[in-house]
Amino acid sequence: MKSITMVVDLQYGSTGKGLIAGWLAEHEMPDTIITAWAPNAGHTYVSSRGRKFIHTHLANGVVSPMLRRVLLGPGSMIDTDQLLQEIHDCREVIGQAQIAIHPHAAIVYQRHRDEEAGPMTKIGSTKKGVGAAAIERIRRDPDTANIAANEPRLKAFVVTTQEYRELLGMADNTLIEGAQGYGLSMYHGFYPYTTSRDVSTWQILADCGIPASMVMQGIHRPAIFNVVGTARTYPIRVANRFDTEGTQVGYSGPCYDDQVEITFEEIGQKVELTTVTKLPRRIFTFSEKQITEAVRYCNATHTFLNFINYVRAKDEMFGIINRLESSGTIIAWVGTGPTHDDVYRTNHLSRTMRIEAIMDIWSTKCCK
Repeated sequence: MKSITMVVDLQYGSTGKGLIAGWLAEHEMPDTIITAWAPNAGHTYVSSRGRKFIHTHLANGVVSPMLRRVLLGPGSMIDTDQLLQEIHDCREVIGQAQIAIHPHAAIVYQRHRDEEAGPMTKIGSTKKGVGAAAIERIRRDPDTANIAANEPRLKAFVVTTQEYRELLGMADNTLIEGAQGYGLSMYHGFYPYTTSRDVSTWQILADCGIPASMVMQGIHRPAIFNVVGTARTYPIRVANRFDTEGTQVGYSGPCYDDQVEITFEEIGQKVELTTVTKLPRRIFTFSEKQITEAVRYCNATHTFLNFINYVRAKDEMFGIINRLESSGTIIAWVGTGPTHDDVYRTNHLSRTMRIEAIMDIWSTKCCK
């Protein structure tokens, strides 16, 4: 590999990873895209041609004009039906590019969804069977091993571990799209109100099967490695759960002590629904502690700040920009919606000019 760009969520998810990944794919034109996703989260992008992609397995980087290979790493958790549908829907976009699945990727079956149907409500899980499938793979039972190598319907796409490594070596310009958010990491988030695995830069590299020699100084020449963090002006979490009588039976988790939970109505926005479960999201004020911690652990040198149009007060917008840039990252892009044309590049400017430009975008494009 000559260069690797990774997109990683710095908050609780739904920050616009799919949006900036699609934008980067159209502009930087990677030949290889890699994911290690699970079917518990959806990634949305509306391309420059107006086509809408909502994916749980295939990266939105499939829009790259130079696409040669699409890799699903060993850390992937695959719903076979969903993946095959996404491949079918994107066939004309993917063209002749190779789709390759690592043989050790886990398969999520109905039995895993059934296992999570009841108890996972307590933590606001999407209950897509991801945790149960991961546990089954960890058990390593030869008779029931739920890995891609044992899934007949994926035979055309599954490669050997050696072939997967060779495909990595053939890549020149690689785009990796992470999933979930650092704040939901099992290792670093508000356990047990987290997702079922770690969500940080090094774990994403491991889940995608990237050797350390490709990104670290050593005897081998490492690739140029850039981490793009994504953040929202108002972070969200998935919904708490209620029974049919309106009694709360599940809690999706707390927030940092320098942020508070608000409502979409308070900021004049329609209630957002989660991409996968279609349940109303919870929304919070911006947390400097959250961003500082995430930037540090994920080494996000550049950031995409999304939903700047949600902010109504000039002082608040200016404060979010300064707190984010003070965390050690550069706001390289800002966003106002789900489409390619809603992304504005700012990383070509000095800090003073960059902040002025962002405030100008906010004022002319967003402020009502």
